[in-house]
Amino acid sequence: MRPVFAPLLLCLLAVPARADAPEDARPIGAADALACAASRYRGEALRIEEEDDGLVQEIRWLTPDGSVIEIELTGPGCRFLEVEGVGQSEARILPGEAP
Repeated sequence: MRPVFAPLLLCLLAVPARADAPEDARPIGAADALACAASRYRGEALRIEEEDDGLVQEIRWLTPDGSVIEIELTGPGCRFLEVEGVGQSEARILPGEAP
């Protein structure tokens, strides 16, 4: 491998992979996806975007401390595929905990 390509390769490997919808994924509506996110994280939605022909909803979520996390959900039910960002642990609503 030529030395010129090594930095480019490292940059490409550092890009996070997006979560793919599992084979048994079902479409989830925006309202249901927002309700799922609100049941698990404190804060509010900034944006919601449909991906993979409606199988995945990507939500940008503003946490109470001002951080922004990205949440990817699919159906059936509330299937969290991926959550990224600083502040997600602090915003998390644990099972049995009041929102």
